[in-house]
Amino acid sequence: MRDPKRIKPFLEKLEELWLKNPDLRFGQLMIWIAKTEEATPKLFYMEEKEFLEKMRELEKK
Repeated sequence: MRDPKRIKPFLEKLEELWLKNPDLRFGQLMIWIAKTEEATPKLFYMEEKEFLEKMRELEKK
């Protein structure tokens, strides 16, 4: 099992970056962080509401 202690520092840094760039959607922030050159328009334009819905669907599984 991977170390669960890695998650909190990751989320804290994510929160810090996002609060400094609040106009970015989550997907935009992820692409910006990853500096990916792949075309990912679905991820780039997804709203947080859609991410939340997908997370709730995962919880049910």
